[in-house]
Amino acid sequence: MSLLSKNLRIHQIFGANTNVGKTILTTALVRASAARGDTYYYKPVSTGPIDDADDVHVQLHTRRWASNVHIECSYRYNDPVSPHLAVQMAKASPPTTETFVSSIAAYIRQCAEATRGFGHMYVETAGGVHSPTPCSPSFPTQADAYRPLFLPTILIGDAKLGGISTTIAAYEALILRGYVVDALVVFNDSNEKSKYYANSEYLDTYFSERGIALSVIPHPPEKLENEEENRLITEEYYDTLLNGPSVPRLFSHLDSLHYSRITNLESMAERTKEKIWWPFVQHASDGGVNVIDSAYGDFFNVLGSTSSSSVLHPQLDSSASWWTQTFGHTNTRLTLAAARAAGRYGHVMFPRATHAPALTLSEHLLSSHGPGHAWASRVFFSDNGSTGMEVALKMALRTFVRRREAWLLSNGKNPTGGDDSIDHTSKRAYERRLGIIGLKGSYHGDTIGTMDACEESGVYTCEWHDCKGFWFDPPRVVVKRGHAAVELPCGIIEELSTQDFSFPEKNTKTLFTFPSLAHIYDVSSRLKTSMYKEYTTYIARKLWTLRFGLQRSDTARDRGLSEDASGDSPTELAALVLEPLLLGAGGMIFVDPLFQRALIDVVRNPLEFPIPIQPIKTPTTTPTIKSEVIAEPPLPHSLPIVFDEVFTGFHRLGPLTPQHLLDNAHPDIAVYAKMLTGGLLPLAVTLASKEVFDAFYFAPESASASASFETRDQNQTKPGGKEHALLHGHSYTAHTIGCEVANETVKMMPDIVDGVEHLAMKSIWSETSRSSGENQGSTLEWKHPVMLDSLNAGVADRSGAQIYSLWHPAFLSDVSQLTSVEDVMALGTVLAIRLKDLDGNYTSTSAETVFEPLSRILPPSTSSFTSTKTLPGTLSAPGYAIHFRTLGNVAYFMTSLNTSLDLIREMQERIWRILKKS
Repeated sequence: MSLLSKNLRIHQIFGANTNVGKTILTTALVRASAARGDTYYYKPVSTGPIDDADDVHVQLHTRRWASNVHIECSYRYNDPVSPHLAVQMAKASPPTTETFVSSIAAYIRQCAEATRGFGHMYVETAGGVHSPTPCSPSFPTQADAYRPLFLPTILIGDAKLGGISTTIAAYEALILRGYVVDALVVFNDSNEKSKYYANSEYLDTYFSERGIALSVIPHPPEKLENEEENRLITEEYYDTLLNGPSVPRLFSHLDSLHYSRITNLESMAERTKEKIWWPFVQHASDGGVNVIDSAYGDFFNVLGSTSSSSVLHPQLDSSASWWTQTFGHTNTRLTLAAARAAGRYGHVMFPRATHAPALTLSEHLLSSHGPGHAWASRVFFSDNGSTGMEVALKMALRTFVRRREAWLLSNGKNPTGGDDSIDHTSKRAYERRLGIIGLKGSYHGDTIGTMDACEESGVYTCEWHDCKGFWFDPPRVVVKRGHAAVELPCGIIEELSTQDFSFPEKNTKTLFTFPSLAHIYDVSSRLKTSMYKEYTTYIARKLWTLRFGLQRSDTARDRGLSEDASGDSPTELAALVLEPLLLGAGGMIFVDPLFQRALIDVVRNPLEFPIPIQPIKTPTTTPTIKSEVIAEPPLPHSLPIVFDEVFTGFHRLGPLTPQHLLDNAHPDIAVYAKMLTGGLLPLAVTLASKEVFDAFYFAPESASASASFETRDQNQTKPGGKEHALLHGHSYTAHTIGCEVANETVKMMPDIVDGVEHLAMKSIWSETSRSSGENQGSTLEWKHPVMLDSLNAGVADRSGAQIYSLWHPAFLSDVSQLTSVEDVMALGTVLAIRLKDLDGNYTSTSAETVFEPLSRILPPSTSSFTSTKTLPGTLSAPGYAIHFRTLGNVAYFMTSLNTSLDLIREMQERIWRILKKS
């Protein structure tokens, strides 16, 4: 529980309906607790006359223990109606949901700190589970509004006609939101007709199967007109309850659950070490175990110090749980979507079948609102990003083989080797050694095929890893010493002279500055620059050299090709595989978008980038490219292009897809996962063009095989047999739950990315890009709150092509000028800080060491927050820790799409304070 204390057992009382006896039961429990020590009764919201108020009733019937009983009500309205109506009828300003819940949490913490010995607390709700609160915006129901508190719950069932249905519905509403229901209580109605319904008998059977204890409580006496007589008869009733079996048994049960909950949490770390094999962790290390009890929004609730009275403390999930979270944890709409599909379908097999969630999602992904718009024609489902990329590689290599066959035939060559019989042994030997073109630092997953599509890095590898391909060392986008810049690797400078090209301002040998990051990501304009010519020339020459085996040394390694133990290298480069804009697990490397666009252009249109006959003799003798000296293009024909957007897709970097920032350069194949399902459960989709689909659909020996593959007449082709199909699949392919959650996710995204906070940050980034000052971003102070109403959101580009981040551009500029920082960069929700470290590889611990203070619980910065403001998710303590991840000397931080700008600003201040001291 987010508010779990060793010295204070807390329970929240929900009712299945109004008038089911919440106050009666709570009063009985308060009396039982008061006889033992400090007891707290808390009614957050009360409506109706003060004389009939629930807290007044509790106070009246606990007088004999007045010194032990503490009673509080925070929001009181006079009209006896639902709270959302009561606040409007009172013409009062509705509290925000954040203020409402934070005030409850603050009072609970205050009570826990004041408790002498061991005490009890009961938080009584108003009306039923779904009765509205008086909170803005939209008056959320109690089930949703109270969820951040995550208090253990007692549900009062309904004994009246229809009460079985109402009680079960209320229970399911709580369970769907993650509440832990400790007990169900039902009052035996004194009405003879109600006794006939026997609700408690049915509910006892129903809930015992679910492991929940049912307590049946005698119904209270009818209210008498004489106040004193009524008080006396009610007192007798409460005494009877405490002397009877039901309430003492319930009381003991609640205490027992409280102690076992704490005992279980405190033993989980050691039990985990004995049973669990973690990913990406060396178990011999001395690091502790992060015991996560629950999560909400951007925060975990984790086990704290055993010496503290508070068992749990909040911890910010600053990696978005390995990059998956779209809207934060436990989003009710996603949970209900999952339940909707689970209830309707469960799981159903998918080959030669369909269902509404998968079809609806596919239609959206290929529509004008989806990432496959204008290029993709098919959607293939798999389980996660790695398997989605395995599928993509299979698609790409088959497509390459078909293109090669068509190219050979169009050049009068027989792809079968000279006669009509196909030498399958030779063909398979050739295909097994096909390689890919990629970027150094790429990572596409941990399955064997995706590992082979990455360079030999010594980290993401295994005994069977056999990297096949060539990987360019990419230029990086950085903010360095206050400047937006592109940092070129030495290889490009060494390979080609810059005498024929006029670069932007050059500060060092490899660092080229730009007026702003917006200028770097304005690919459309940069396509007309000399830097584009430099990139394409370098790429084309490198590929041409690899194609014809020309080299300046005798080793395959120096050629840039992979080399296995036998010395074999790829027979041919067959596909371009890219993580667009950002290489994630390889070190959060922001790649120059112009370089990736140049790669795409050269690979897709190789005939437009011909190369001189003579090889390059030295790095400083770059001949002018003229048509009369052309020998061969860098590739014989275009290669299929794969975009790995598992990490970067669906607004992680701002736009729906990074393709927008590559001047709408579309792939042939693209893979999406992670944010697709809001971070709730795994699902991946591989989108493919019609040509890619046709490579598996049409038989290669069709009559028109001699025609151009892209332009063949489909009327003359014939479908292939099953052996030509894409023989890949998973038991849970297109599982209904994931597809339905994905459908809900893509519905929710536009309202957030077009919302006021994203538009505000677009406005700030636009203002920064227009600034021509020496220190970019200095006109805007990142430590000040973002005034959403005063910004000119009209400058924001709603097309999705504008670059911006939820991290402040002035913060990037300031951090980049610190002595301990090599460079910094941010797009969308992602911030990456590279520290100066001579041994800055994956195994370095420099970033982890520097940022270790983030893991300590600290209060919010006084410059950012007033004493009355509580961050969402930090309800169990006035301060919070930050759970962060590092990649060697790179620390990265990631938010959800709907993380508040206040919280991001607070994170910036904490990061700033740490780096200033380092």
